[in-house]
Amino acid sequence: MHATVRHLILFCCLAVLAAGCVAPKKMRKASLAVPRSAAIVGYDAAGAPVYENGSGPGGDAVRERMLAWKASLSIEVADVTNAALRAVALAEENGGYLESRSDHSYGGTALKLRLPANTFTNAIGALETLGRVESRSVESEDVTEQYVDVEARLKNRIVLRDRLRKLLDQATDVKDILAIETELNRVQGDVDSMEARIKALKGRVDYAVLDLHLSQKPPTKILGPLGYLFKGLFWTVEKLFVIRE
Repeated sequence: MHATVRHLILFCCLAVLAAGCVAPKKMRKASLAVPRSAAIVGYDAAGAPVYENGSGPGGDAVRERMLAWKASLSIEVADVTNAALRAVALAEENGGYLESRSDHSYGGTALKLRLPANTFTNAIGALETLGRVESRSVESEDVTEQYVDVEARLKNRIVLRDRLRKLLDQATDVKDILAIETELNRVQGDVDSMEARIKALKGRVDYAVLDLHLSQKPPTKILGPLGYLFKGLFWTVEKLFVIRE
């Protein structure tokens, strides 16, 4: 009986693995029909890439290809504290939220915002009004093949898990039950891990990541009486000794 159960477990595993070797290929073949990364022909007003096929956050091509968007934005502002509060409010107005915040000793603040892909571009445009934009970068990662691969392996593991559950219901010997339960726990662990991976990939596609860096604008220097005096003297000396073309 024990040998028979072990053979049945082995047969189930081999059958599912054999099916997995065929199914992923079919799914990958279908995924390859989805357009690959198109050439960037420019950037829109919010800094998001504009591709030759017109794709971008929230566009039809993005929904087909599962792109995970990420951006970095550095802005010089008059008041870092107020700008940070406004940035979070703008993210929430666009359906996003604050994931983390770091306040630096030099007075700057770093925010990590998560924004829905379909409002990503609008949110960046709104955030740029907080101050003077010092740097900006927007990029995407195509996670379509990763998702298809994990999804195919997950389906195979679920089939194997269901077969093992049926074997467990039919088993009567204690040793057989223990052997099936051991394999079932291992397969269930794989299922849980793959489901978490798929959830993470969906999260990256549905919500873009924006790293926002806010820096304090240097205070404007106001000259006193002596400052204006020396400035005038410098201007006079320059006019007397410096020959301009």
